[in-house]
Amino acid sequence: MTVIAATILEPEQRCTVAAPCGPDWVGVIQVGLAVVQLLWYVRLPELTLVSGPVLAVIVAVEEFPLPDTDSDVANAAVIAALAFGRAASWQRLALRRRQRRLAEQAAAGVRQPPPEGMGPLRRGIVPIVAGLVLCAVAGAAVDLGLRGIHEDEQRAAKAVSVSAVVLGEGEESLRVRTSDGSKRTVDAVFPEDYDTGSVVTLLSDGHWIRLAAEPYDAFGWQLLTLAAGLPGLTFLAAGVLARRRAAALRRAPVPLLRVLQRLDHNGDTWIYAADDTAGRTPLLRCLANPVIDDEAGEFGPPHDEDEDRPRADTRLREAVLYGPPYDAGELLIVAAAQGGVPVVLLTAGPVRLPTGDQRPELEWPVGDAVEQDPVLVDRIAASMQPVARPMRWGPSVFTRCTALLGAVIAAAVIKFILDEVKAGTLGWHVLPMLGLAFVPGSLATFLNWRITADRSGLWLAGAYKVRYLAWEELRAAVYTSGGVLEIRRADGKTWAPSLGWPWIERRLGLRPSYLRAAEEISAMHAHPELRPTEESPARAHGLPLGPLLAVLYALWAAALLIL
Repeated sequence: MTVIAATILEPEQRCTVAAPCGPDWVGVIQVGLAVVQLLWYVRLPELTLVSGPVLAVIVAVEEFPLPDTDSDVANAAVIAALAFGRAASWQRLALRRRQRRLAEQAAAGVRQPPPEGMGPLRRGIVPIVAGLVLCAVAGAAVDLGLRGIHEDEQRAAKAVSVSAVVLGEGEESLRVRTSDGSKRTVDAVFPEDYDTGSVVTLLSDGHWIRLAAEPYDAFGWQLLTLAAGLPGLTFLAAGVLARRRAAALRRAPVPLLRVLQRLDHNGDTWIYAADDTAGRTPLLRCLANPVIDDEAGEFGPPHDEDEDRPRADTRLREAVLYGPPYDAGELLIVAAAQGGVPVVLLTAGPVRLPTGDQRPELEWPVGDAVEQDPVLVDRIAASMQPVARPMRWGPSVFTRCTALLGAVIAAAVIKFILDEVKAGTLGWHVLPMLGLAFVPGSLATFLNWRITADRSGLWLAGAYKVRYLAWEELRAAVYTSGGVLEIRRADGKTWAPSLGWPWIERRLGLRPSYLRAAEEISAMHAHPELRPTEESPARAHGLPLGPLLAVLYALWAAALLIL
C-alpha cells in the first residue's frame, strides 16, 4: 500500500530536451523488487534480508529529495514498511532456528545416519535449472536493451536538430510541421505532454527521426527482464535452499523423532505427535514421495478397477522423522506400511506448519456430491467442543479478492460493450458477454455468502435472500469437487450455491471454508449436543449483495452512456 501511495503521489515530470526521458534501469529494479517482495516475505524470507535493504537504499537515493512533501512522506512510509518487513523476516527465521533447537532437544540426543538406498540427491534440480534458464533470458533481455540504447545514442550523435510545431497528437504519436513546411508523424511515448502549437525539437538522420526529448525506449526489454528475472531469482533461491537442506540430511547423523503420519487425498503428508492417536492436531504438512516402491500397494495406495484415481489410505501410521522438523525445512520419513515393511519418504517440497484450521483432505472428492461418512462425521464431532454462541461460515479472503477482481473485469466488459454500441460496431462477438446478466448474483454469492448455525437451525444467506432451515428439516450437508455446497432438506429441496474454486485453493494450500461448513454442520446434525445454545440476531444472518451489485452496474452503465 505504501508503494502504491508513493507511485500515485510521485510528481509528474515532463520530457524535455534538457531532461530527456531516458530508460530508467534503476527504476525497473526498484519496481521489480517492490513487486516480488511480497512473495519473498511469504515464501523466501531469507531473500528479503538482502532485497529489503537494497530496495530501501534505492528509494532513499533515487526518490529523495523530491519537490513535493506528500511524495517524500509516502517514500518515507515505504522505507518504514521495508524496515517492518525485514524485522518480521528476521523474527520468522529466528523462530525457525528455535523450532529446530526444540526438535533437537526433543530427540534427547538420539541421532542416526539416514537409511541406505536413498539414491542420488535430486531435490532442487528442477527449480535451479528453471531459475538459471529464466535468469539467462533476463540477461539476454538486458543485453538487447542496452544495445538498442547504444545504437540510438550513436544515431542521435550523427543526427541534425530540427524544430517543428505540434499540429496534433495520436495515441502514441505526434503530427508535426517542420521548419521547411513538411508535415511528419513521429512516435511519442507521452504525446499528452506536448500541447498543440508548441515547438518541439526533432533529431533527423535520413528516414530516421525522433523527438530529442524521448530517446530510445527499452521498456519492452525491461519488462521481459522483470518477467523472466524475478521468477528466475525466486526459483534459483528456492532450489538452492532446498538442495542445501536436503543435503544436510545425508552428511551426518541427524536427530530421530517418533511421530504419526497420514496421507490425504490431495497427496499431502501430515505429521502428528506420537501420542495424538486421534489425529486431532496436525503439526506439519509436506509433499513427500517414496524413495522405493511400496510392493504391498497400501501406502501408495490401492484403488478399484472402476475408478480412474486411486483412493488414499488416510489412516494414521507410525513413523520416524530423520532430521529436525521446522518451517520450510526438509525431512526424511520412514513410515510403517502393510506387512511391516517400512517405506522411506523424502520431502518434495518445504515443510509447512498448518495455518489456522487447516486439516488433511480425508474425504474422497468425486464429481457428484460427497455424502459424509458416519465414521468421519463422528471423528469431526470428537474434535469439536459445544459452544453457546452461534457459529458462522463465510467466504475466505482469497475468494473475496478473486470476486472483487471479477467485479472489476465485469465493469470493464460493460464499458467495452457500450463503446461498441456508441461506435456502431456492435456485432455477434459481444453475444457471449450478455452473460453479464448473471454476474451480479454469482459475485454477490462469492463476496458475502454466509451460513449461520444457532439453537433453532441454519440461516443461509445467498445472493438475493436469506433462507431459514430448522435442524429438524435438515437432511444432509454435502459438497462437490466443483465448489458447490448442498444443504439438503427433508422435503427434497436443496440450497446449492457455488462458493469457491477448490482446485486453486488446494494448490495454494488453503482449506475451503465451505468444506469446513459441510463437515461441522454434518457433525452438529448428527450430534445435537454440539449445536449452539443461543439464538442468533438478525444482523448476524448476512446481507445479500445481489440487488446492490445490480444497481451499481446499472449506475455504471448509465454514467458511461451520459458522460
